[in-house]
Amino acid sequence: MADLMISGVDRTGEVRKFRDHGKMVLGTAGGMTIGKGTFEPGWRWSEDVKPLAGTDSCQVHHLGYVQSGAMGIRLNDGREFEIHADDLVDIPPGHDAWVIGDEPCVMLDASPEATGYATGPAQRVAPYADDNVAAVRKGYAAFNSGDLETLMSILAKDCVQHVPGKSQLAGEYKGIEAVLGYYGKLGELTDGTFRVDLTEVHSDGKSHVCAIHQVTATRNGVTRVSRGSLLFTFYGGHATDLLELHSDQAGDDAFMA
Repeated sequence: MADLMISGVDRTGEVRKFRDHGKMVLGTAGGMTIGKGTFEPGWRWSEDVKPLAGTDSCQVHHLGYVQSGAMGIRLNDGREFEIHADDLVDIPPGHDAWVIGDEPCVMLDASPEATGYATGPAQRVAPYADDNVAAVRKGYAAFNSGDLETLMSILAKDCVQHVPGKSQLAGEYKGIEAVLGYYGKLGELTDGTFRVDLTEVHSDGKSHVCAIHQVTATRNGVTRVSRGSLLFTFYGGHATDLLELHSDQAGDDAFMA
């Protein structure tokens, strides 16, 4: 029988103080981990967390909910955004951030990468360089933006994508043209709303990468959000085999029936 796990974030969580202007508390209950960040007026990542992180910009992928306050975000490409209370946010790695106004910004971060936020030098370990992981990250961004040129640079010409289930899309797509055609069909069946957002990437450091993602799409007036993953096999710098895995295969089949 499974256990019910309970943990108080503020009561028993791990406190990680910034250099100044706030802290993050990391709470864990079983398979659930959340970071509660309290960013006080005057807080700025490049001044208050950068000395702990040891990187030029924040390299943590945040999946957060803003409880109160406001924050400015500048991505490495120069684009700037503001987030406010009640906003859900998906912030990619590579950014600076700062508190806006005189009210603390409180944010809950459910990203798997939140466990590594604001760790000091004693806890910090530089990640291994992994070209395959980088290619997967680039591929997801290219899929969502419709960048076929980048997708073609990642996929092998003779790649195969395995699509399980019983829907009209199930089967094996052999060759890069067939795989890209499958991606086009996903967009066609959902009037261009099909989107796959990467949440976590696992690698064996050799030829396999498992990408965990969330799918969002609207079809026939119904919006569906589901979880899944892709298991990639790489050879010679290109993805040769892509195996889809679904957390709710029956539900995904019904949506695409």
